[in-house]
Amino acid sequence: MYKILVVDDDFEILKLMRTILEMKNYDVTTYQGITLPLNNMDFQGYDLILLDVMMPDIDGLQVCKQIRDKVSAPIIFVSAKDEEDDIVTGLNLGGDDYITKPFSVKQLVAKVAAHLKREERFRKAESDGKVVRELLPITFYLQEKTVCVNGKIVPLTSREYDLLELLSANRNKVFTREDIYSHIYDEEADALFRSVSEYVYQIRVKFSSYGINPIKTVRGMGYKWYD
Repeated sequence: MYKILVVDDDFEILKLMRTILEMKNYDVTTYQGITLPLNNMDFQGYDLILLDVMMPDIDGLQVCKQIRDKVSAPIIFVSAKDEEDDIVTGLNLGGDDYITKPFSVKQLVAKVAAHLKREERFRKAESDGKVVRELLPITFYLQEKTVCVNGKIVPLTSREYDLLELLSANRNKVFTREDIYSHIYDEEADALFRSVSEYVYQIRVKFSSYGINPIKTVRGMGYKWYD
């Protein structure tokens, strides 16, 4: 049985989410707010965490920032703050997803299930000894540095692969062109930042025949994985 932690300072929200998730046979623990100083152990041992953003003593963004390196479980923010900047900030701090209040019960259940299934696939791949990253319909074979869509290999240059692998490994983080440049080039490489934009273009062209655009442009900031 999956174990889920729900953190919110609103008792009625906690009660609602507990009811919804327990009906799906999840083992649910609830915290009504956070007690300071923060104890990382309080957030370990769960398969997924639902975390409110606006709480009185410490907001959920800061909680996520402090525990992210210690907790591998997916973290989904649940917040009434629905501006794009709020969502992007949450994802860049290490959140895996963002649900806005008032939320749809179907959306909550679907997102929780999707993240749990994804984690299950990762664990199964590791136990089978396969070094893969499945972001269906895209699959990365990390040792071979190969990318497939529905089992068909997408021909990528080494730079294109490195760029795509970087974004897919940090799916909720926005990378500037400078960030990507420093990752895919050696320190002494004689190249221009604008070459990153060309790689992004070529990747999009190669995936277009599958009806997929794996890279999202975040205006004024850079690029991120499309999911």
